[in-house]
Amino acid sequence: MASRLLLAVVAIVTVFVAATVPGVTAYVVIKGWRHIQNISDPNIQELGQWAVTETNKVSPSSLLTFSKVTSAWKPELHFETTKYRLLLIDASRSGVMHNYEALLIVENAHTRKLLSFEGHHI
Repeated sequence: MASRLLLAVVAIVTVFVAATVPGVTAYVVIKGWRHIQNISDPNIQELGQWAVTETNKVSPSSLLTFSKVTSAWKPELHFETTKYRLLLIDASRSGVMHNYEALLIVENAHTRKLLSFEGHHI
């Protein structure tokens, strides 16, 4: 709850500064992660689908159905070949929607690794 409130306050302050200072672009950085603005990008949504598919391979008795990526983050610091992504994902299990947090590495379209996939509590 506190982290959600912090995110909301930072977002409001960032938008206010961007609206009042010429030439400033609004984006949010929290603990070294930068918010990815265009989560409707097919590549971001496909990464979320891939993370759910990988999780289903590990737990086939409790399958998840991907719905959508609701938020995406990348490190503030850039790495040349390795791209880390933190995704907040909506997925359902037995018809009940849940929120999940996936941390993954993307080296290219064919080389990915899911580092963690956990329930995300609001």
